[in-house]
Amino acid sequence: MRTPLYTLLLLILTLRKQSAEEIWEQDLSMEMQIGASTEGYEKVALYCGANEMAVELQTYPDFSGVIYTQGSFHSRQSPCFLDPVHGGSFVLNIPFEECATEKIGDKYKNILILQHDDELITPGDAAFVLKCDFSMAKQNESDKKVDKSSISLVDADPGRDKAKTFGYVESETNRVVFMPHGVLKINDEL
Repeated sequence: MRTPLYTLLLLILTLRKQSAEEIWEQDLSMEMQIGASTEGYEKVALYCGANEMAVELQTYPDFSGVIYTQGSFHSRQSPCFLDPVHGGSFVLNIPFEECATEKIGDKYKNILILQHDDELITPGDAAFVLKCDFSMAKQNESDKKVDKSSISLVDADPGRDKAKTFGYVESETNRVVFMPHGVLKINDEL
């Protein structure tokens, strides 16, 4: 014979299990937004070379996450992925023929993710659309001339629209710098 206390305990456990299952079944995509962050870094600089993009990031000293091109997280392979121990200044050389770099004619585009946690994209992370445009420049066999370079700050959530920008800087040279808290500089040396 079951005691009233045993029945009450069984009822509480059943209700707890139901509410936990209901929570996991909820779509939280509209309640939790990743966004486009201007925190955790001081500067993102892009240099468009003949065969690669060179990206310099200056992060806050307490940064201990990962930096990678979109689509390179699971492989964790260089040159598309960097797992620094501490914050500081980092350079990634992203070849135009690697790291899921998109090529349309003489325009190259990649998305760089600055993720503060080694495993999860969370609010406070940032993503940057990096573009090198050689389409209008006269080219000779040994030297590509860049028409435009640009950096756009976008939502780090891979499911969000990368066309919606939260910050943008463009240069008619092969160098451009995005600074989230201050003056945007163009033609800065890497």
